[in-house]
Amino acid sequence: MKKKTLIILLVVASLFACINIKPIGVKADSGFDSSYSSGGGFSSGSSSYSSGSSWSSSSSSRDYSYSGSGSGYRSSSGDAASAFIALIIIFGIIILVIIKSKGQNLPGFNLDHSKELSDDEVKKYIKDFDKDKFLMNRYNDYVKVQEDWMNFEYESLRSNLTDELYNQYEMQLDTLKVKNEKNVMKNFVYKDSMITKVSEENKQITVTMELVVSFIDYIEQNGNAVRGSSTRPITQHYEITFVLSSVKLDSCPNCGAKLKNNASQTCEYCGSKISKVGEKAVMSKKESLGQR
Repeated sequence: MKKKTLIILLVVASLFACINIKPIGVKADSGFDSSYSSGGGFSSGSSSYSSGSSWSSSSSSRDYSYSGSGSGYRSSSGDAASAFIALIIIFGIIILVIIKSKGQNLPGFNLDHSKELSDDEVKKYIKDFDKDKFLMNRYNDYVKVQEDWMNFEYESLRSNLTDELYNQYEMQLDTLKVKNEKNVMKNFVYKDSMITKVSEENKQITVTMELVVSFIDYIEQNGNAVRGSSTRPITQHYEITFVLSSVKLDSCPNCGAKLKNNASQTCEYCGSKISKVGEKAVMSKKESLGQR
C-alpha cells in the first residue's frame, strides 16, 4: 500500500513539473521570429524514457515467495498492476505536455478589433491618414524586409529599418552566412491588420500595429530544406512598430544642404550621419505574438 501511494505521489509531482515546461524553438523569419520545431518545440529528448529507467516487463519484475504449508505462492502482482497504471498516466502526461506546448503557439489569430484605434485618433498624429492605404503600405514594407532578409540585401534592409533593428538583423544574417544557410520565405498571403497605438515624441511618430500573415518559411542549406517545411505554410501573428517623422526632413541638420533621399544614411555634402526617420515609415520593432 505504501509503495502504491508513493507511485501516485511521484505521478502527481511529475504532472506539476511538466505543466511549467515551455517549448524550445529553433527560430528564423527575419529576426528569427518563426519556430521550426515540431509540436511547438517540445524536445523529444526531454520526453523520452531510457530503457534503463523504464518499467521492466520481464518476469523478474514479479516477486514470488513461498509461504509454507500448502498456502502456495504469494505474488506482488498488485504492485505490478500499480506500476502499469502509473506508466499509462506518465505517458498521458507527456502527451498533454506536447499538446500544451503546441497550444502555446496558437493565439486566436482573429484580431481583436476592439483594440483598434479609430481613424480620428490616428489623424491627430498623421494628418493625411488613409487607413487601408497605410496598412497595406506597412504590409508591403514587412514583405520587403522579409525578402531582403532572405536575399541578404543589407543595404535595402538598412533603408527600411531603424539603426538599432538593422544592427540586430545584420549580426543574425552574418550567423546564417557562416553556417551556409538561407532563410527562404515566399508565398505571402495577407490575412488581417490593425493599428493599436500611436504616439509622438521629439517630432517622431510611433505607430504600433498587429498583422496576421501566412507564408512558406524554412531554412535551406546547399539547396535542401534543413529546418521547417518547404511546402506547408505557417501563419504568424505579429506586433510591428514603425516610426516616421512628423515634419518633412528636406535638409541636413548639420550643413543645411538639401537632401535628395530621406532614407540616406549620410549627407553627400558634409558627410554627417542622417537619421533614416523621415516621412517614410521605417520598421523599429517586430515581435511574433503567435504562430501556427
